[in-house]
Amino acid sequence: AAVDRSTVSRWASRLRDEIRKLGWTALKHPPYSPDLAPCDYHLFGKLKESLQDDDSLVNAAKLWLRRAGPDFYRAGIQALVPRWRKAVERDGDYVEK
Repeated sequence: AAVDRSTVSRWASRLRDEIRKLGWTALKHPPYSPDLAPCDYHLFGKLKESLQDDDSLVNAAKLWLRRAGPDFYRAGIQALVPRWRKAVERDGDYVEK
């Protein structure tokens, strides 16, 4: 038992109206991109636009890493030890979430 197209259209129209009444914005579905997950499209789209080319992205990342300081790297290396232990204990069947 399928719902006909006109009923679905009415439901979608009502939903859009309710969203507008609440002051929310309905985002359009992003185009497919192998570089981005659907959630990344909205979160990182503006960042990607502002970094016009790969060189600017690489330079921005290098600058951020230079400013991070030794404590940032020390904490990162220390975090690897418990993750490594979990991976070994589970024969590699471990993913940090």
